Amino acid sequence: MSLMLIQLKLARAQMGLFILFALLQRTPIIKYAFQFERALAAPLAKLIKATTYVATGMGVFNHATSGATTYVINPASPANAAVGEEFALVFDVTGAPHSAASWSVGGQIPPGLTVPGLVGDTVNTRTGTIVGTPTAAGTYGITVKPWKRPNKQGPTYPATTITIIVAEAPPVILRPPASTRAPTGGRAQFFFEPEGLVDGIQWLKDGVEIAGANGTTLVLQDVSAADEGAYSVEITNVSGSAVSAAGSLTIDDEASADLVNLATRGFVGTGANIMIGGLTVLGGSTKTVLVRGLGPQLAADGVPGALADPELSVFQTLFDETPIRSRLLVTNDNWEEGANAAELAAALTAQNKPLVAGSKDAALLLTLNQGVYTFQLSGVAETEGVGLIELFVVAETSP
Repeated sequence: MSLMLIQLKLARAQMGLFILFALLQRTPIIKYAFQFERALAAPLAKLIKATTYVATGMGVFNHATSGATTYVINPASPANAAVGEEFALVFDVTGAPHSAASWSVGGQIPPGLTVPGLVGDTVNTRTGTIVGTPTAAGTYGITVKPWKRPNKQGPTYPATTITIIVAEAPPVILRPPASTRAPTGGRAQFFFEPEGLVDGIQWLKDGVEIAGANGTTLVLQDVSAADEGAYSVEITNVSGSAVSAAGSLTIDDEASADLVNLATRGFVGTGANIMIGGLTVLGGSTKTVLVRGLGPQLAADGVPGALADPELSVFQTLFDETPIRSRLLVTNDNWEEGANAAELAAALTAQNKPLVAGSKDAALLLTLNQGVYTFQLSGVAETEGVGLIELFVVAETSP
């Protein structure tokens, strides 16, 4: 056997060993090919070059040659989420010669979301996750930086930012307007209970928008047969809208209702120690009532320690739900700032119970269906003092 043939066989065997060694160690093999070129004769070097090109084209040297590829943090940003909806996002690195051994996490994680396994600012996993249920809308930037395995060659990974845009959840109507009855010339009022952020309100009659009816309640004065119909409400925010089921208004000149009057004065504390009064409306129709929550008016009448800035809230007890609960119907802080301030002022004057212009006393004019109601008097910003809740029947709804 000639010396040249023995040399060629040895070179081939060594080449196979080098390829195996490179695959096991993930070490770039091209530099070893170049070392062979300098050591061997030209014909043998050409053979090594050809073998290198074929192996690279087949993907054998993927890890060795991929260092020139720009790596990518997945997923693409921004990611979209919604308040109250479950969210999950996995981030990893692709296109790089080495997997991340751990991650450094910074920036602002949206409220309600977490990064499992995060200790300080480090996640010791090859991939990371952001999971949970967002509780606040907004745009949040989470900075992630992958770290390569120790003692391994590879690029220095720069940090990147994954943007998560959390939108408000569409609003929900928990309780639609209830049907009601009123006599000709009487007053009707519809309430509803929403959940979530509400940016816009539009009341409808028989599915058609009522011009200018955009308040938290719908008041119909001096009703007649033309006002009979189905009343619903549409609420909206940036993420969507919801339309309630309809409550009907029936004109009934023979309907009647009974009411327990209310008047109480005492010390208004905070928390569970605010003032709470209750009333019950019985019968098949409605009652229109005028309610005052006084503080400054008491001070003007010489009562010491009067509540400086009272707030009046009205709740209805819901016995048709399990468990029994109360829903907030309406609130008022300063009596002149209500949606129906002009109507309220006229009712106060008619009852000979006017309030001083500019005072911080609270007052409400309400038309209530049959039911059980509570009136809660508290101090704005948890202030305390002596307060008074008083209620007057403004209009009977029976003929």
